[in-house]
Amino acid sequence: MGRIGRLTVLAGAALSGVGLAAGFGALFLDAHGAAVELLGMVPIGFVLLLTGTVISQLHRPR
Repeated sequence: MGRIGRLTVLAGAALSGVGLAAGFGALFLDAHGAAVELLGMVPIGFVLLLTGTVISQLHRPR
């Protein structure tokens, strides 16, 4: 479970980072439809990040 938690944290951070970078890039290029979809990935990435953190903390070796 610890490995799943770490992978979920990494996936969430990557999804949030890519969503922010690409979403704001699309905003600056006046592609508002694509920007909304890309920025919509950020909350999903945050949920994955939070879930992975909780899994990692609850299933750490003792």
